[in-house]
Amino acid sequence: MTDLRFVLLLGVGAALAATLAVAVAGGAWWLGGRYAQALLPPQPRTELTVRVASDEVPRPAFQALVDDVRRVVREGRLGFAGAAPSGDSVEVTIREGVDRQQALARLSELAHQPGSKPGAEMERFTITEAGGALLRLAPTQAALDDAVAHARDRTMEVLGRRLDSLGLRWTFTRPGADIIVIQVPLQPDTTRLKEVIVTPGKLEFRLVDRSVSAKELVAGQAPSDSEVLYQKMGDQRVPMLVKKEVLVDGADLTDAQAAYDQRTSEPIVNFKFNSTGARKFGRATQENVGRPFAMVLDNEVISAPTVREPILGGSGQISGNFTVESAINLAILLRSGALPVPLTIIEERTIEP
Repeated sequence: MTDLRFVLLLGVGAALAATLAVAVAGGAWWLGGRYAQALLPPQPRTELTVRVASDEVPRPAFQALVDDVRRVVREGRLGFAGAAPSGDSVEVTIREGVDRQQALARLSELAHQPGSKPGAEMERFTITEAGGALLRLAPTQAALDDAVAHARDRTMEVLGRRLDSLGLRWTFTRPGADIIVIQVPLQPDTTRLKEVIVTPGKLEFRLVDRSVSAKELVAGQAPSDSEVLYQKMGDQRVPMLVKKEVLVDGADLTDAQAAYDQRTSEPIVNFKFNSTGARKFGRATQENVGRPFAMVLDNEVISAPTVREPILGGSGQISGNFTVESAINLAILLRSGALPVPLTIIEERTIEP
């Protein structure tokens, strides 16, 4: 008589084998938190080696510190007179006669923030008395190291989403801290792939500055709170004076899709904000009806429409003489998020089976 336990074990073994066969046939596994190819018949693959410019992380990290300190300074009830960058630190001035301890406590609260790892607290900057009403805030090495680690991880996440949007099965390896090796199925033409990988994808909404004439602009007489950017119009790049202040940015986007304008049939990109972005966008358009609103991608103006009415629904569209492919590519970049640091492709090759 056959042992019932033996029969059951055979049945379980057969089921596991069938499941394994289906998983292998499906062609993909998630191993150690990374997407990796299963054991499929070898196929030719395109391999790109990318360098991450992590040495550029301190600059945006320092700017984020400056912006946060200025935000705190604008809380007038705390008695800060002003804040300005000075070398590799930020100098904060406290008004005379205010509660100095309260002001220091608020800065100390800002200095201690959660790190990139769950449950870890980090000191972002030190506070030094610089004489009189002046305080000097300097970023800590721990904060800079944390920013670099976060930028590397964020880069992997963004690249993964971009390649997913292209419909590619990909693998990543990191032979060095700042080196990423990407493999995808063989691409006869890698032009679009490389563009999607290295384009920063940083979207900003800013106001156009019309306080100076075109003649003054050409003469270099731009206000300190504005800068000259360019918009591509046909074969020309037209200068435009744009406010440096970013009213809303792409970090608050939840979706972006290529579409066609119902009136002109031209390719456009429709976008949607999360609740935070919707509030910022609504407030910015409400306060600037009748003014041109520049949509800036990687420091180039792609569109500068005039705000006709407040846009309170948290969504909008970008038009900018797109082709179908460029609209699709822009939508991919916006959905995937901006790269935190520049990337450079340093090697490209085909891997034969």
